[in-house]
Amino acid sequence: MSSITPRFIEELRMRLSLADIVGKRVKLTSKGREHSGLCPFHNEKTPSFTVNEDKGFYHCFGCGAHGDMIKFVMDTEKMPFREAVEYLANLAGIPMPKDSPRQEAYEKKYAGLSAIMEEACRFFQENLFGLSGKNARNYLIGRGISGNIAKQFRLGYAPHGSQLAAHLRTKGYSMTDCISLGLVGRRQDGTFYDYFYDRVMFPILDRRKRVIGFGGRIMGKGEPKYLNSPETTLFHKGEQLYALPNAIETIRKKNSAILVEGYMDVIALHSTGFTNAVAPLGTALTDNQIKLLWQFCDEPIICFDGDNAGRRAAIRAVNRALPILQPGKSLRFVWLPDTMDPDDVIRKKSPEIFEKLLETAKPLTFALWYSLLEGRLYDTPERMAKLKQDTLDTANQIQNEIVRGYYIKELKKQLWQLEKNKKENHRTYQNIAPMIAPTPGISEARMMIAYLICYPHVAQKILEDLGALIFQENELNNAIHTISDLIFENPDITTSEMLANIPEDISQSLKGEIEMLKKSQRSERQVTEELRVWIQNSRIKALETDIQIKTKEFSENSSSELWEQIVTLKKEIENLQESE
Repeated sequence: MSSITPRFIEELRMRLSLADIVGKRVKLTSKGREHSGLCPFHNEKTPSFTVNEDKGFYHCFGCGAHGDMIKFVMDTEKMPFREAVEYLANLAGIPMPKDSPRQEAYEKKYAGLSAIMEEACRFFQENLFGLSGKNARNYLIGRGISGNIAKQFRLGYAPHGSQLAAHLRTKGYSMTDCISLGLVGRRQDGTFYDYFYDRVMFPILDRRKRVIGFGGRIMGKGEPKYLNSPETTLFHKGEQLYALPNAIETIRKKNSAILVEGYMDVIALHSTGFTNAVAPLGTALTDNQIKLLWQFCDEPIICFDGDNAGRRAAIRAVNRALPILQPGKSLRFVWLPDTMDPDDVIRKKSPEIFEKLLETAKPLTFALWYSLLEGRLYDTPERMAKLKQDTLDTANQIQNEIVRGYYIKELKKQLWQLEKNKKENHRTYQNIAPMIAPTPGISEARMMIAYLICYPHVAQKILEDLGALIFQENELNNAIHTISDLIFENPDITTSEMLANIPEDISQSLKGEIEMLKKSQRSERQVTEELRVWIQNSRIKALETDIQIKTKEFSENSSSELWEQIVTLKKEIENLQESE
């Protein structure tokens, strides 16, 4: 690697003034060769931060921050060691030391591969704004992406055929290198083909804004929807974040990052002012990506989609972060309305709504606790004991002793509160009933009543399910409950007896449906199945409506009880869908 020697670092210290470097961030008051000011690493009103120019270090007597000029730049500018040294070398006006021959060879090879990726990016950009890119441009416009935003993110279009391979060959690039970069493939007959074709292209840049990979999105139906570059010398997707070069300055200034799931979410957020948004690259969030974010801010916000997959991704992020938590370094979580992603919220609601959602971000302890509770009963001593054991086992994954101690303390408090609530309310986590009864649509309700009239013997099997239904029209509502009572009281009731006991206006309005069913000659199995499907769909719609209401309440008043209810309702929907 680089030959940054102690002697070179000492030369930097001789050429530069520590007070001048610190003074760019802190207003200092001079006292001889010592300076004092308000600490940049914690909030304080009385200065406890000192800079000792002779000894070459700073120290805060309030929070204990201590280091030299390199550490100060690393911590305040969120730079790794080498970048901090390069930054200081530029200030001092001295060249960086030469790398070893091995490192120089590597850098030369890296530069050559980077040139190929840059050429591919230009090719895709030219095609997006050329004749072949019409459909891609229309697709982007339909997603609310302007030409300026497309240029800002260097979006492109990969055309049909093997046009990129041919273009790179005419530029004199090695096909072996192009294959190694995941741009081109070789057929058995020796001809070459493009890895990406007929896709909107999203270039992935490293922190120096060099193109290292691509993501390609299909515009119509087909799989995979997104196709990413394979792992290469330049591209390691578990160590990069999409749009980090675009977001890094805002993240540093705000000490805040928004991590979303997809490329389109990032672009939608940047185009509406949320320029601290980034995304993982088509995989679950990795510990390296979390650590990368921590270089620039203390508590990134995880804002994944509001569907089941997004919820599972958030839980995976919790489990990834736990072992590597450090004092002052954590994650926060925002749960979007069900089935919505950030792009939906921005386009269908408003940026202001999204801002309000960000304000509801919950700490990692909150997300961890409810991931432990999800889908779990704790209504017996054994189940409570298992929950306690799992909770402590999970907390013990945290490697940092100080953080682990606080987590155990917090989770024990949650366990105590849970037991207290259980004793007071005499209920378990799973038996929170939905507030809204299942409500079928009017056409479904009419058909269901016609089924019950024509097949009363079948209806006996689902009387309990029918009792939970509420219809939108009072007449239909009264009719179904009258029919249910008649069937319950007289299991052998006939269709004619049924018609004689319901209001005449209902029987007349259902005349067409009844005649149709009489002619259809449905089997008992068909009737039973169709009724069950209607009832189940009505239940799911009711649960989804209840979730929307409670999610809105949760965004305004983020109580643990509301979150419990939302998770339970979602679990009920999953159980109903799995039973289909």
